[in-house]
Amino acid sequence: MKNNSITSIKRLFRQPNVTFEAPPYQRAYSWEKEQTKRFLEDLNECGGLFYLGHFLFQAAAADGKTSKLLVIDGQQRLMTCVIFLSAVKQELARRKDAGETVDYAIESLGCYVRDRVEKTQKFRAGSADNDYFVSEIIDWHNTAAATRSQRNIQDAKKRFASAIKKKETEAIVQWAGWLQDAVITTHTVSNTMNGAQIFIYQNQRGKKPSNLEIIKSHLMPRVSRSAGKDKINEDITCIETCFKELYHQAVKMKHHENDALNYYWRGVSGRGYDSGEVIQGVTEHIQAARKAGNGAVSRWIHDFTSGLLAAFKTVEKLEESTDWAVSNINYLNHPALSYPFLMKAYRIGADKAGIARLAALLENLTFRRLLRGGRAELEKRLNWPLNYLDTGIASCIDEIKEEFLDTDWWRDWSDDEMRQHLSHHRISPKIVKYLLWRYELHLARDDYPLPENISSPDFMRSVSIEHIAPQTSHQPVAHGYGVYHDRENPGNGIVSGGWINRVGNLTLISQKHNRAIGNKPFAQKYASYGKEHFLNQQKEIPSFVTGAKNPVWDAEAIRKRGEKIVSAALEIWDIQKI
Repeated sequence: MKNNSITSIKRLFRQPNVTFEAPPYQRAYSWEKEQTKRFLEDLNECGGLFYLGHFLFQAAAADGKTSKLLVIDGQQRLMTCVIFLSAVKQELARRKDAGETVDYAIESLGCYVRDRVEKTQKFRAGSADNDYFVSEIIDWHNTAAATRSQRNIQDAKKRFASAIKKKETEAIVQWAGWLQDAVITTHTVSNTMNGAQIFIYQNQRGKKPSNLEIIKSHLMPRVSRSAGKDKINEDITCIETCFKELYHQAVKMKHHENDALNYYWRGVSGRGYDSGEVIQGVTEHIQAARKAGNGAVSRWIHDFTSGLLAAFKTVEKLEESTDWAVSNINYLNHPALSYPFLMKAYRIGADKAGIARLAALLENLTFRRLLRGGRAELEKRLNWPLNYLDTGIASCIDEIKEEFLDTDWWRDWSDDEMRQHLSHHRISPKIVKYLLWRYELHLARDDYPLPENISSPDFMRSVSIEHIAPQTSHQPVAHGYGVYHDRENPGNGIVSGGWINRVGNLTLISQKHNRAIGNKPFAQKYASYGKEHFLNQQKEIPSFVTGAKNPVWDAEAIRKRGEKIVSAALEIWDIQKI
């Protein structure tokens, strides 16, 4: 291949004794529905003039008779072309085997999976996914996907196969021809450093590069200015190795790599939650290191990348943690507040007890933050503690507690604010579930037996929120639901006076139980509570009703039960106990 050339996908892949490979330090396959859908739309609407953009290759050491080109930029598009053309090949072969006349040389599509001369694999996916790629795309098996990138490969295959199957054979052949004749431009470099420099200025057609990719492409040119040739090669090898592990680790996390990167940066940048845009911050730190001289750039890059890799591993550890507070933080699903602290705690080598105590404090603050909602920025209050964490977890927690209890900084998330919101405000269903689950566990301390299978937030997937007094009920007063506010028109029932969503009117209930009782009269619901379900918060409802013989669920019952739940919440989330 010429160093700079205009060619087509067909001519690119029909070169004999040339193979293509995604280097291990590149991002795994990440095209999702949005990108593959756009690919199909572009192909369908191109009218035979399809442009797939620019591809950047790096010449690698020859392997026997075969030359290898590493795909530095464009591997997502190139892999997508292989997946699509493999799907075309399978569908045309299926139709031919079924007896249909297919006026097309199906075997010519084999060049996209095997070299025409050496019969070696023509395009190799990243090392972590290549075995899966061979099985799923080249051999066209149905293989269980183990990572996000493998699921993306599988989804692209299914989406393309489905779209192709709906087409007439003539249209399929036309699609294949348009894609194979797609115009591309190529450039081949001889080393990684040049490839990284060019990548920075590349304009991708497909999915926007992640911040992790952009940072990688910024780091390599920077090390080239920091030392002699041997040191440059050593530093580049170090970065390549680190990013290979980073991309492998990224597909194992549930969190997006950009989010994990942001959490890490907040912990190490020195500016906490005000750290700003990561890429700009990295650039500024490198500039400062360059001014310092004496290998400072190389040292900073090594510290940054090795720390980032450790942070990614910490994210996976936190996602799978069985620690009580960490599991609850994950359920609350507001990691932006907690993860920077926890990742930094692991980074400084905190012990298990210290991390558990820190997680308990963060769960407490997260609950208060989500309960209140609104525009108040709790994170702003946590900037100095995040930077102060280096002095020790225990002293950091004690400082936060002291500030929380003795200063006006935290008034938006204080106990008084919690009491106000729990007593009078409508709360999001997810937070209500969490509150009632913690209340159930709280009841277990008061001589109530602990119900089975509720010790984990996983339990909440099996339950619903029950409105004891339903929003819609014919003749609500006659059905035992009392007068709530509108005494002149008592038929309005629970919808008057804002009682429907007060915490005192809400309880957890199994989905089956919820379907069974629906909007039935209170007496029937009352009889089922604590019998058809094992939750203690249902068993205690009789202690709040008005009238034992003819129980009524009225405003007073809701108020009394609400007061007990609020009191329990203030005890559960008592910061002084941490």
